[in-house]
Amino acid sequence: MSRVLGSGTEALKAFISKCLGVGGVPIIRTKYGGRPLRGNKVIVACWGAKDEAPGGTIENVPSDVIAMLQKERGAYKKLVPV
Repeated sequence: MSRVLGSGTEALKAFISKCLGVGGVPIIRTKYGGRPLRGNKVIVACWGAKDEAPGGTIENVPSDVIAMLQKERGAYKKLVPV
C-alpha cells in the first residue's frame, strides 16, 4: 500500500506545484497493470526530484480530471500552468 498524499483536485494540484517547484517532472498514473485504479485514485511520482517531492496516491480525484489525464500527455499543465 502506498502513502496517501491527500484527496481531490487540490491535493493533486499541490503535488504538481511542489514537484515543479523542486525542478522535477510530475508523473501521474491513472491505471496500474492496465486497469483503472479503484476509488478515483491516481498514483503520483516526481521524476528527477524524488527526495524533495515523494510520491504516493491521491484519492477522490474527479472522474473528469482522470479522463483528461488519460487523454493526453502533459495534461498536468492544464491543472497547474507551467
